[in-house]
Amino acid sequence: MVFDTASGQLILPGSKCDDNACTSHRRFASENSTSAVQIGWADDPTKPMDGEDRDTKSLLMMSTDVSGEFVRDKVCIGPKDEICGTADFVALLEEADEPFAGLAFDGVLGLAPKSPDAKEFNLLQALFAERKTGRAVFGVYLAATSSSTPAGGELVFGGYRKERMAEELLWAPVSEQGSWQIHVEDITIDGKPANLCAKGGCEAAVDTGSSLVMAPGNLLGRIMSQIDPGDDCSKTPPKLGFKVNGRLLELNGEDYLEHSEDGCEFLLASAAGNGKGPNLVLGYPFLRRYYTVFDQEKSRIGFALAQHGPLKKSAALDSDVASVALVGLRA
Repeated sequence: MVFDTASGQLILPGSKCDDNACTSHRRFASENSTSAVQIGWADDPTKPMDGEDRDTKSLLMMSTDVSGEFVRDKVCIGPKDEICGTADFVALLEEADEPFAGLAFDGVLGLAPKSPDAKEFNLLQALFAERKTGRAVFGVYLAATSSSTPAGGELVFGGYRKERMAEELLWAPVSEQGSWQIHVEDITIDGKPANLCAKGGCEAAVDTGSSLVMAPGNLLGRIMSQIDPGDDCSKTPPKLGFKVNGRLLELNGEDYLEHSEDGCEFLLASAAGNGKGPNLVLGYPFLRRYYTVFDQEKSRIGFALAQHGPLKKSAALDSDVASVALVGLRA
């Protein structure tokens, strides 16, 4: 699964989908589940389907149109099903070969605080609604690209792992309710204000589903004009910083710049701006640098420099917390 903080629902290929992109992945077979309920209409999310008529959900997934049906079932997360909830989700009826057939993951598990349909479709709310212990928070750790650790990271539900933090958390309130979006006061280059945001600052989505740090074309162009790694990629690039809640969260050059046989590859990209939503997207390069905690209960996000490397044997999670290894992450 892709754990996506920009999406608020669970999307899986269903057993009715016989496209190659579906059959080459694990599919959800509702007919094999004694607790699965077919849902007819999005605006009546707990009522079983009556007759043959039902809604079909059309949505854009990885810039491609897909469609599916609504199903309701118990969803559990963690190797021992530590956290469970009952939620509605989308079982896809079709998937195009491009781009889905070659993807390593089967579906998308949305972790946004709300979904575009009824609240019963929001998996995050469903997982925490039935819990008697633990907090409505989750922590995200991404291993460094040079790390020898086999897993690509770890997602912890119900708490977070302090051993993965090299400092205390900096908390920032979400700037848009129902999203994981924060206010960025300014962007800095080597600690100096670049005055790239408007007078009121920039808005940034903290996005576990994005492999890059993204900005609108004009803003990205101004950032790139101040970064010169040299033709042979031998120059030390400057630190790229984001001022959040009065503190700088900086990326070193190696965080946003990769060396290759052909020179340098920037992990920065242009995002199409439509005048709505966040100006910036803070994806993998940022999340590798900073351990990130999403607190749904208090509508805030916490950041701390990530502590990479093997964990001590004593670094155990509480009994009411579930962890999921993130392997082979992709956008």
